[in-house]
Amino acid sequence: MDPFRTEKLNQAILKVLCDVLQADVKDPRVGFVTINEVRLNRDHSVADVLFSVLGDEQEREDSFTGLKKARGFLQSRLGRILGVRQTPELRFAYDDSLERSYDLDNVLDDMEARGEFLSDLERKRRLVLADLVPPTELVAALHGAEILWIVPHFNPDPDAVGSALALAEALESLGKEVRVVGYVDPPVGIQELPGFDTVDTDGDYDDLYALDEPDTLVLVDCHRIDRSGPMEDTLSRFPNRWCIDHHLISGRKGPEPGWVDPRACSTCTLVHQVIAALHGQTEDAPLTVDMATNLYAGLLNDTGGFRFDNTLPFSFELARRLAEAGVDTAQVAARTLHRQRPEGVAIMQHVLGTFSYHARGKVVVARATRSMLAETGAVVGDTEGFVNLALSVDGVQMAAFMKETDEQKWRVSLRCRPGGDVQQVAARHGGGGHKQAAGCDLHGDADEVVVQLAADLTAALP
Repeated sequence: MDPFRTEKLNQAILKVLCDVLQADVKDPRVGFVTINEVRLNRDHSVADVLFSVLGDEQEREDSFTGLKKARGFLQSRLGRILGVRQTPELRFAYDDSLERSYDLDNVLDDMEARGEFLSDLERKRRLVLADLVPPTELVAALHGAEILWIVPHFNPDPDAVGSALALAEALESLGKEVRVVGYVDPPVGIQELPGFDTVDTDGDYDDLYALDEPDTLVLVDCHRIDRSGPMEDTLSRFPNRWCIDHHLISGRKGPEPGWVDPRACSTCTLVHQVIAALHGQTEDAPLTVDMATNLYAGLLNDTGGFRFDNTLPFSFELARRLAEAGVDTAQVAARTLHRQRPEGVAIMQHVLGTFSYHARGKVVVARATRSMLAETGAVVGDTEGFVNLALSVDGVQMAAFMKETDEQKWRVSLRCRPGGDVQQVAARHGGGGHKQAAGCDLHGDADEVVVQLAADLTAALP
């Protein structure tokens, strides 16, 4: 059978049925019927007529009954109008495609309302502070704890220390015994954060543990105890370990229980929400000026002074709230951003001489050795931010900065410009972080590690 002729007949029958129903069939039961489609079988002996009608199920049944009653009349008129030798038998069937279309529209509307069609960036821009909700288990554990240690990651930055100090003050206000345990030689500026004079940085971790007999550990700005450097063995003895972190989970080891949320631009953002939850709030944390100052230090530094692409609308909302709480924002910036001790400037001169460029100047690798530290009197904390100096060179898209921590052992900081992803490079070596800022540990001869990093970063160029 000619399919083209069949389709022409389908359309002809559809038109006749529509016209006859409208002009000649007076049964009110078919007054709101719409003929949607006609489908002839191969020998044109049967025509399936698909119809729809607005209304409920009873009205559909009434319309179906009315069409069946009018079938003989409709077939007779079809034969006369079309002049066909054999009039096809009409079989009516309800077409629910309209309802399904309405249902699909509703589903699509719901998905759009939930942001299912947004890009990752658009979805992030819609986030508000109230979307960051700490797990109830974490909040309950903090309420139930009596003696706590709060520990930032090794070689801490303002986000790690600021979140530790703010959380410690909040828990102390609830009657908890809290100790923030840090590391020797903290970076410049961090010592001036309010409350830092209470941080224990002596390094006698086992003695402190025996003295305090703490029941709960909270890691901040990291999610595993192997990020605590020389403190790891002591921390492994804690019966209850929790974490609050905004870094991506990476490596073979899983995180401690707690809250890991990479949507947040800083761990201080998450700690703000934890403090609010401790007081039964969703986002209005009761803050002292010192707590707000410590939180602002972390927020400011982990967004690079609100320059990094992890800076989102809610970052400014949190900054506004912290400023309203009394933070001297200019002073925090002056103390924690772009500040160096004289020893730091001295070792910077040595580090600048190690800059090695690769991939036509798109990748740079630099390093600070233990001999450089000894010669200048600098400490590892004095090198904080050197990787950003490397990335600031015009044309550089990815940068690595190696800090020698022991014989042929290197702590590596990785940075890249928007559009790149150094987290994948760090993860390959058991590290982690964010797309634009990550870190890992490597072992080997300095020149060999430089070659390895240069190759990895070159392969990761966007």
